[in-house]
Amino acid sequence: MSDYRINFGSVIGPSDTNKIYDILSILSEDDELIITMDGTDVHQSDEITKILEMNGFDVSQKGGHDDNKYHLIARRR
Repeated sequence: MSDYRINFGSVIGPSDTNKIYDILSILSEDDELIITMDGTDVHQSDEITKILEMNGFDVSQKGGHDDNKYHLIARRR
């Protein structure tokens, strides 16, 4: 099992979604992907969640209380 991490800045654009597609192709069933963004940018997480779900991943969310970060945690179904 491996953990993969992606950190996004304040604006999530096409190059960021391309990063997601690139990493999805190498994730196995036992791997976990953690995507981190600023807590103030949580409204941008819907598009990322849709991409992950459409590609066979279960997604859970976790808000960081100490560091104002928002995390999407994805694992293959």
